[in-house]
Amino acid sequence: MWLIYYLATVKNTLIEMLWLSKQFFYICLMKRGPQHLPWSQGLLRAAILAYFLTGVLQMLTKAPLEAVLPMMMVDVAVMLLYAWACLKAFNYPARFVQMATAMAGTGTLFQLLAWPLMAYLDYQQDIPSPGTSILLVFIMGWNLAVYAHIFRESFNVRLLSAFVLTLAYTAIIVSVSQFLFPGVGV
Repeated sequence: MWLIYYLATVKNTLIEMLWLSKQFFYICLMKRGPQHLPWSQGLLRAAILAYFLTGVLQMLTKAPLEAVLPMMMVDVAVMLLYAWACLKAFNYPARFVQMATAMAGTGTLFQLLAWPLMAYLDYQQDIPSPGTSILLVFIMGWNLAVYAHIFRESFNVRLLSAFVLTLAYTAIIVSVSQFLFPGVGV
């Protein structure tokens, strides 16, 4: 009897994970927004954990673990603080959980896409492939476009304003990382 219950629970969990993966994918395609995600602190924690772990995995191609762990902690902290500060400034603090979940979930997908390319570029240090570099730049641009989409939906602003906020977020992340970790070239 317990086996049937266990199998049913596993099946339901897999169905929910598939549904959530599709939601993150639709956000990446800019067909849905953060408002289409459930308001769940548990989901937010899981998305942040996935973002953190995939970020560590991706950055291990360029830096040692003892440098990567604090870098990803700072990355997550800046992401959450920036989201909270902007939502507070635009007077939408109730949207924090869904917005942060969307940023972490889509960020996870982009890190998974970029990880093999980063590893390949690290492996081919002497003769980098231009095709791989172009593909990596495309993924980074797509990631910025998706963040602009998330900001537009979360802050209820025009796309140009959302893109400026995305560029500001990117500048803050890069500046903080370079200030706190100057010797690490990630």
